Amino acid sequence: MAGGEMKSEGMPRLLGEVMAGIMTAAGPKGVNFARYSLDYHILRNYLHVLDVWGEEGANNMIPAYSLEIVKKYLDTDEAFKALAEKIKSKR
Repeated sequence: MAGGEMKSEGMPRLLGEVMAGIMTAAGPKGVNFARYSLDYHILRNYLHVLDVWGEEGANNMIPAYSLEIVKKYLDTDEAFKALAEKIKSKR
């Protein structure tokens, strides 16, 4: 299994409920949540493909509209850029 063994238990229920309440109150809502969710999943998938297939594979397998979003983050977000570079350096 990718990523190792699955944990049979999650976080304690009370802590999960507290975190869910905080995220609901403080997190993005409506259209902003939709944008956040799309960007998050595109970036997550890019990093996975980059790790498994390398930069050339990522550029060939990921749709152009997704690569535009990835490029925006690579240009503006230093933490994301550093993470992508770290993954590239493993290969």
